[in-house]
Amino acid sequence: MKKRLLQMLILGTGITGLLLTNNPAQGQENIGFQQREILVVIKPLKVGDQIIPLEIQCEPLFITRPDTLERFSCTLINRTNKSIRAYGYIHSIIFDSNGKETRSDIISTANTYIHPDLSDAKKLIEYGEKGHFSSVSTTIRGAVIKKLELEPVYIEFSDGTSAGTHGKSAELIANVRAGARRYKNYLRQEYRNRGRSVQAILPLLEKDVPLGLEKMSFAQKAGAKAYRRFLRNEHKKGGNAAIKRVIDN
Repeated sequence: MKKRLLQMLILGTGITGLLLTNNPAQGQENIGFQQREILVVIKPLKVGDQIIPLEIQCEPLFITRPDTLERFSCTLINRTNKSIRAYGYIHSIIFDSNGKETRSDIISTANTYIHPDLSDAKKLIEYGEKGHFSSVSTTIRGAVIKKLELEPVYIEFSDGTSAGTHGKSAELIANVRAGARRYKNYLRQEYRNRGRSVQAILPLLEKDVPLGLEKMSFAQKAGAKAYRRFLRNEHKKGGNAAIKRVIDN
């Protein structure tokens, strides 16, 4: 089977809530294990009795240790009549532990619309275009992994409407955007406090999370960092004038 080349079109921020612990340690139970392919089960996004037309394609998934799911990659293809700007999905690892079948669910989101200043129509997933599902390697000590389930649970369209009722996904997406707004508001206030001097606030762009924002949630910090990266790129392209245009807007 020919492998598909996957294209990552989402240039925003992905937030993953890992409910498992990565552990690279190898136990005696893994000695002599032969690589094998595991089943990937794809579930549709349903709203009542309606199935939202999304196509999901995954490459074959192999494990080289019984307790470790290596990084996987799948694509989401938009078959709706609207542009997608954010989505949430759950991938579930089904495994045997002490003779009992167990599952662990991991919630992830992808977001192309973090803040209006970062908005770019080219990042939207139009009809026939692709989004991306992926995960880091995850180890479950003492487990024997049987299969992977992948389920889109929430879609947000460019017109602000949505499909799916997964509240946690919507909350994560909203918190990323809230973090970006808070970061811009923070910089704007510092800019005004320092005599509207762009040069005076440039050192703040070197800080990971400034004082006053350190108590934000993980998702909010991700939004703040995305906005900071945007400003740093703007400064590289257009200097202080580019920062001034953004902050004054």
